[in-house]
Amino acid sequence: MQITDVTIPGDPSHSDPPSPAVAALPPGAVRGMVVIHEIFGRQPEIDRVVLRFAEAGYATVAPDLFHAGKLRCLRAVMRSMKQAEDTEPVRQAQRTRTWLCEQTGLQPHKVGLIGFCFGGMFALAAGRGWGAVSTNYGEVASTESMRGIGNVIGCYGGRDRSMRGRDQLLRTRLAPLGVTPEVHVYPDAGHSFLTDGHHPVMRALGWPIMQMGFHEPSALDAWPKILDFFARSL
Repeated sequence: MQITDVTIPGDPSHSDPPSPAVAALPPGAVRGMVVIHEIFGRQPEIDRVVLRFAEAGYATVAPDLFHAGKLRCLRAVMRSMKQAEDTEPVRQAQRTRTWLCEQTGLQPHKVGLIGFCFGGMFALAAGRGWGAVSTNYGEVASTESMRGIGNVIGCYGGRDRSMRGRDQLLRTRLAPLGVTPEVHVYPDAGHSFLTDGHHPVMRALGWPIMQMGFHEPSALDAWPKILDFFARSL
C-alpha cells in the first residue's frame, strides 16, 4: 500500500483555498476514514496511521489543517469547540470527506473521523454528521457543538494529567444527546501513546504533566478496539 500527496479542492463560496492532504485508497474499499493530525501537524507517524487504516481496507485521507497557519486554525477550532460554528477547518474536513467519496464512490455515512491530541479535540468539534468518531487524548467539546454526532469512541492515557477526567467529561457532555461513548483509559500510558512519533523536545517539556510517548502495550490493545468500533459503526 502506498501513500500519495493529493489536493483537496477549495470552496470559493467561503473563500476557502485548496489544501494539501495525503491519501491511501485501496481498491474495493467499503469504508472510509479521515485522519486528523496532532498539534505537530503532518508528521510521519500520521502517514503511518493512514497506512494502518488503508491496510485494514479503509480508503483513507489525512488533510493538513495547518497549511494556512497553525494559530489561525487553532483559533477557529476553539470557536467550534464552544458552539456548532461552521469554521474553515471544519469545512476543510468536510470537503476532504467529499473528495474521498468522489474518488471511491462511498457514501458519506460510511466515512469515519479520527483524531489525536489536537485532532482528538477537533474530531469532537467537527464530528456532527459523520458516520462515527474516534477521539484520542483530546479536549472535550461542548454538548451543543457535538449535537448531531454519531457513535463515539475515546481513548486516554491514565498517566496523562493534562487529560485527567476527560473520559467522564466526554460521557457527561454526550449524555444529553443520547450518545453513550465507548471509552478506554490505559493506566500505564501517557499522552500520544497511540502514535509512534519522535518529538524529544516536546516530550521533555511536557513530561511531568503529559508523560508523552508511544506506549506499545497500550497501543496494541487500543488499535484493535478502534478498528472494531469503526467496523461496527460504519
